[in-house]
Amino acid sequence: MQSAAIQDERKLLHWSASLADFIPPPTPQAAGWLAEPGLLTERLRACCGGRQGLTVISEREAPLPTAESALLHAPGSASFVREIELTCDGSPWVFAQTLIPLATLARHGWLSTLGDAALGERLAAVPGIKRGPLEFARLTPGVALFHRALRQSADSPSELWARRSWFAIDGNRLLVQEVFLPEALR
Repeated sequence: MQSAAIQDERKLLHWSASLADFIPPPTPQAAGWLAEPGLLTERLRACCGGRQGLTVISEREAPLPTAESALLHAPGSASFVREIELTCDGSPWVFAQTLIPLATLARHGWLSTLGDAALGERLAAVPGIKRGPLEFARLTPGVALFHRALRQSADSPSELWARRSWFAIDGNRLLVQEVFLPEALR
């Protein structure tokens, strides 16, 4: 039986493959970030005049939620969770959470030793990497990812926008979820 908190969060969190599914839609600024086809680190570098940074927030093992487990083809798995912030001039612009099933990590151990290196840049260099479709979500209070992204913020916005996609290395999937913080959308 699922806990009430998980059931409540599922009511609040909806991932969609189309930004047109959201009413009201994201602002043009948010839509530009959400639909960005390239590496966020490169776009952030361009916006920040090269003063982009990366801060590792946490790296830990945690249970892989059921919906993400199905998406990653990793039923009943635990995962390695890496959370980072991408900054511009020292201000956080993007919060990213990567979920790596332990079976994927066992085959690609380098994923747990990134340090302050950007995962996207490392993945872009992997031959034969496969990327799944982008999915989008409006995050609101009550959704765990909303609160993880804003952990240090005194002023909490009414919503945040996020995107996610899976990547497969030799068929082994991992999930990257990126949350665009208020500073990025100004």
